Amino acid sequence: MTAGVILVLAILLLGGVIATISDRLGTKVGKARLRIFNLRPRDTAALVTMLTGSILSALTLATLFATSKPLRKGVFRIDEIQIKLNETRKELTKAELETIKIKNELQRLKDELGLALTQLNQVNQSLKKTLDQKAKTETQLTIIQDQLNQVEAVKVDTQEELKQVQAAKARTEAELNLTQNQLSKIIEQKETLRQEIEQLQIERQKILKD
Repeated sequence: MTAGVILVLAILLLGGVIATISDRLGTKVGKARLRIFNLRPRDTAALVTMLTGSILSALTLATLFATSKPLRKGVFRIDEIQIKLNETRKELTKAELETIKIKNELQRLKDELGLALTQLNQVNQSLKKTLDQKAKTETQLTIIQDQLNQVEAVKVDTQEELKQVQAAKARTEAELNLTQNQLSKIIEQKETLRQEIEQLQIERQKILKD
């Protein structure tokens, strides 16, 4: 059992003992018809009973105070305990207000978190659409790159053919230059022969005249 239960049982037990002793002592005083302060025997018995109960109660309290330090502190420091209790109640009220404030702040944070999650879901959906669009764009880019590679291959082939044509052109131009040179020589030779023929004709005419 705890000290509080023992203390309550002791007070109840001592209260019964005090009441019994006071009653018996008052009864004996009444039967003896004693007088105190010129009071009637009945009043004297009542006074003795009251004084006996008070003395025994005082002795009981003194015994309890002597044997129970918590009780002694509790009785003589009741005002201090009451002040601390009031302060504790104020602190409890303040703590409750702080708790309400924290709960409200927590609810606000939960609401903000919910809003942030909603926005995050929207961003994720937008990101998914963007990624899908990116995949489509990359596919189209791959197709275009393949087409570009084909065009580049055709370009390379065309450049090779162009080189061949240019080489053939160069050969043709060289042959043309050679032919022109030969033609120029033939023309020169023809002119020389013409002049020689004219000279021979002049000489022939001279011979014929002579």
